[in-house]
Amino acid sequence: MSEKRNSRSTQVMSRSALEERPPSESISGIMKMIENGDEPRRVFTALAECASKTSGVTASAIYLPSDRTNTERELVASNGNFPIEEEREAGNGSSRIAMQSVATHRAKIQEGDKHYFDIICLGAPIGSLAVVAPEGLSHDAQTKLNALAHHTSVVFERQKLSNTLQHFLDRLQVLNELNQLIASNIGLERLVKSLARESAFRFAADVSLTLLLDDDKKNLIVRGGYGCTPNLVPKKLPTDKGILGQVMRVGGYLSVENLEQQQDHGLDFLHELGIRSVNACCLEVRGEALGAILIGYRRADMMSQNDLTRFEEFAQGAAVAVANAITQSRIQSYTERLEELVEQRTADLAIQTSRAEEANQAKSKFLANMSHELRTPLTAIVGYSSVLVDGVFGELNEKQTDALNAIARSSDHLKTLIDDVLNLARIESGKEEAEPERLNVIELLQQAYKLMIQTADGKGVALDAFNFDPKLKGLQLMCDRKHFHQIIINLMSNAVKYTPEGGKVWIDVEPASDMVRIDISDTGVGISPAQQKKLFERFERGDNSYSKQQVGTGIGLNLTKRLIELNGGRVQVQSEPGKGSTFSLYLPLASDEAEHIATKQEDINDSKLARLNGLAILIVEDNPDTINVLQAVLTLAGAEVKTARSVDAAKTILASYSPDILLTDLAMPGEPGLELIKYVRKKSSPFLGMPVMVLSACAFEADRQAAFEAGASLFIPKPFRPSEVVEAVRELTLRQAMMEI
Repeated sequence: MSEKRNSRSTQVMSRSALEERPPSESISGIMKMIENGDEPRRVFTALAECASKTSGVTASAIYLPSDRTNTERELVASNGNFPIEEEREAGNGSSRIAMQSVATHRAKIQEGDKHYFDIICLGAPIGSLAVVAPEGLSHDAQTKLNALAHHTSVVFERQKLSNTLQHFLDRLQVLNELNQLIASNIGLERLVKSLARESAFRFAADVSLTLLLDDDKKNLIVRGGYGCTPNLVPKKLPTDKGILGQVMRVGGYLSVENLEQQQDHGLDFLHELGIRSVNACCLEVRGEALGAILIGYRRADMMSQNDLTRFEEFAQGAAVAVANAITQSRIQSYTERLEELVEQRTADLAIQTSRAEEANQAKSKFLANMSHELRTPLTAIVGYSSVLVDGVFGELNEKQTDALNAIARSSDHLKTLIDDVLNLARIESGKEEAEPERLNVIELLQQAYKLMIQTADGKGVALDAFNFDPKLKGLQLMCDRKHFHQIIINLMSNAVKYTPEGGKVWIDVEPASDMVRIDISDTGVGISPAQQKKLFERFERGDNSYSKQQVGTGIGLNLTKRLIELNGGRVQVQSEPGKGSTFSLYLPLASDEAEHIATKQEDINDSKLARLNGLAILIVEDNPDTINVLQAVLTLAGAEVKTARSVDAAKTILASYSPDILLTDLAMPGEPGLELIKYVRKKSSPFLGMPVMVLSACAFEADRQAAFEAGASLFIPKPFRPSEVVEAVRELTLRQAMMEI
C-alpha cells in the first residue's frame, strides 16, 4: 500500500480545506461536527488543523485509503507546510507496533522530525495522521494526537458505511430496474437496446454496446448500442481474440485505462468514435456465457473499484434478464410451433372423428336394416314350427317333435340376438329413450326367475330359490319396464351361460341409499382383471377356453350397460378366475320410497337409534331421495334434523341455528360443498369445532383429499348404508363432546 496524493485530493485541499474553517479547533468541537454528521472532508480538514495546533507541531496531514483502489493511500487533508512524501510501504513498522500496543495506547512511528500515528479500524491500521514536530512531542501532545487519529478512524468508518449503504441502494435500484425489464416481458430485441442505454446512463459512459453470442458461439453479435452511429460499428466481433474474446473466455470484467497503449484489443472501430478507455463484462448465467456489455469513455481513465463492482453487478442482473428473454423467445417459438401442430392435429382428428362417426352410423344402420330383414323370415319359421308342434297339420312322431323344438329354440335364440343388435343400433343412433315408471322390484325379479329356471335346469346349473326379506315386498324403483326386464334377463343368462354344469346362480336385492342394489352372482369360470377392464365393450368375450365354447355375439353386456345408464343407474363387476362373478346393478329408488326404505328396511335397532336423541343435525343435499333417506333414518334415531338443498340455503339456516353436526354433499347447484366446509371452518366461525361429515358420489382420492383439506371430519362415499351414517354421527358427536369436557 502506498501513500500518494492525487490531483483530486490536491484540489480538495486547496479549495475546501483552506477556505472552509472548522467551527472549533478543539477536540470537543470536532466531536460535535462528527455527531452532527458533517461532510467527511470538512471534518478531516478540522482534524488536520487541530493536529497542527497541538503543542510542538508545525504541520499535519491525514492519509487514508484511496476511493479508486485499496492498494493506495491518498492525502485527504493537511495543514501547514507539510512536505509531500514519496511512496512509503504501508505498515512498515506501524502495523507491527499496532499489534503489540495495549488497548489504551495508539502506535506511533517517528522518522526524523515526522511522527506517524496509526489510524486504526477494526484492529488494523488503514492510514496515518502525520505531523511535523522538529522539537519532539510531549506525552500530552501524543495523547491528543492519538485521540485525533481515533476520531479520524471513526469519521472514515462512518464514511465507509455510508458509501457501502449507498452502494447497496444503487445495487437495489439496478436490480429493481432489471426486474421491471424482466417483468415487462418486452422481448429480446427491445431488452438489449434498453440495457445498452441503461448502462450508458448509469455509468456516465459515452458509448455502450450489448453483444450476444451467435448460435455457433464463434462471434459476438452487436444487438444494442448507445452513443454510436450504427454504420461505424461492425455487426459482429470474433470471440477468439481481443479484449472481448478474453472476457468471454475468462468471465468477469476487464478494464483498459488507455486503448492506445493496449495491443490487439480488437476494438479499432472505437478509435473513430474517439473512445480512449473501455470496460467490458461478461453476461453469464450459471456458468454459461451469453454475451457481453461494453462501455467506453472519451477520456483515458479507470473506474473506481466501487464502480467496477457496480458494473459487474449490473452485468449479472442484465445476464439474468437476457437469459429470461431468450427463454421466453424460445418458449414463444415452441408455443407457436406447437399451436400449429395442435391445429393441424385437431383438424386431422376432426376429419377422422367425422369419418369414424359416419362409419359407426353406417354400421348401425346396416345392422338395423339387416335385423329388420331377418325378422320377416324368422317370423315365418317360428310361426310354422309352433303350428306343427301343436299338431295343427296332423300328429307328429317323437323325432319330428324334437326336431321342431330344436328349430323353435334356435329361432328364439336368433330372435334374441337380432333384438340385441337392433337395440344397440337404436341406442347408438340416439333413438332409444327410457320411459321410467314405478316398478315393483320383487315382482319383476320373481318373473325373471321363473323365466330362467328352465334354461338353468337344462344346463345343469342350480338357480337358487329367490328368497327375500318380507320387508322389501313393496320396494319400488324407477326404470323403463322393458329395459329392466331385458337387463335382468341378460345378466342372468350371462351368469348361467358361463357357469359349468353343477354350479349355481343366485339373486340378492337390498336398498343402497337412494338406489336399489341387485346382485346376480354365480360360481362360474370367473373373469380375469385384464378382461374386466374391457368386459363391457362391444364384441368382447371371456378369454378362457370355456368362455370361447359358448355361443354369443359379445354385445349383450355392452347393451346391458347402456340400458342401465340410460335409466340413471350403473353396473359393477367383482370376479376372480375360477371363483365366479357378481354383477351389481344399481337403479334409482322411487322418489317416495327412500323414506319408506330408510325407516323399515335398514337393519338399525331401537337401541342404536336412541343414541342420537337430542342431537341437532343439518343436512345439505340437493337430491330429494337422499334427503328423504337421511332425514327419515336420523329422525327415527331421535335426532332433530333440518335440511338445505344448497350452500346458500345452509348459510341462511346457520345464521339462526346451531347444529351439533353438519352432513353435506360436495357437488350441488351453485357453490360446491367445499365452500360450505371452509365457511364453517373460518377462525371467526362459531362452528369451528363442529364435526363435518361428507356424503358424496364424488369419491375419487382427489375429492377425498380436497374435503379433508377444507376441514371435513369424515368422508363416506355414495352409495352408503343409512346405518353406517347413524353410527358415524354418533361417534363424531361423542368424540367432540369428550374433547369439550
